Amino acid sequence: MFHQPIGMPHRAFTLVELLVVISIIGLLAGLAIPAIGRAQAAAGRSVCVSNLRGLGQAMNSYVAESGMFPPIVEKSGRGGGAITRNWTSILVEAGSATTNTPYSANRGKNGFWFCPSAMKSKTPSGDNSTTYSYSAAAGGIPVARVSSASQMAMIMDGSWNAGTGYGYVDSTLMPLCCHPPTKNTNDPSASVNICFVDAHVEMRKKSEIPTASTNVFWTGQN
Repeated sequence: MFHQPIGMPHRAFTLVELLVVISIIGLLAGLAIPAIGRAQAAAGRSVCVSNLRGLGQAMNSYVAESGMFPPIVEKSGRGGGAITRNWTSILVEAGSATTNTPYSANRGKNGFWFCPSAMKSKTPSGDNSTTYSYSAAAGGIPVARVSSASQMAMIMDGSWNAGTGYGYVDSTLMPLCCHPPTKNTNDPSASVNICFVDAHVEMRKKSEIPTASTNVFWTGQN
């Protein structure tokens, strides 16, 4: 057992030393928190890119079988027996994509339907059950009509409609910026991930997305 020598005073921290230690801890925390935030944002972008690549492959699998892009919404039957399916359901039923269920059922952990960054801006709702949007210009058209697959947008971070959640996207209903997450749809610093018809994925600033409906970005034709 250690015994302090007689006559040796106890060593205690002075107030100045305590303040210095607290200041250093505060400085380190201030440096760490932004770094953690950046790491989380990068992880969200990575997951989103991976999801869109998976959706692009699923879409191309469907197109290879049918020769056409799936419609945005498909209705069959009449009256009370009518069935409405959107593009997500069509891909699943065709065996091209993993089962999709509403976000509320499993917090989005069911394959590639939900972007972590988008969910921080707006929680999915409506029939889409996804945070991604399908281009209205691609919906239901023959693949032979597309001459520039690498330039035509197919699926991207979703556009937001308060009534239907994340829906389709076109030159008038632009996507919600998700990277970094923001509720300001016109934030010039935020970007959007886009999967093109050839299934490659790019991130673009909102301002770089064409607003002319005749642009190859929407039509697939030069």
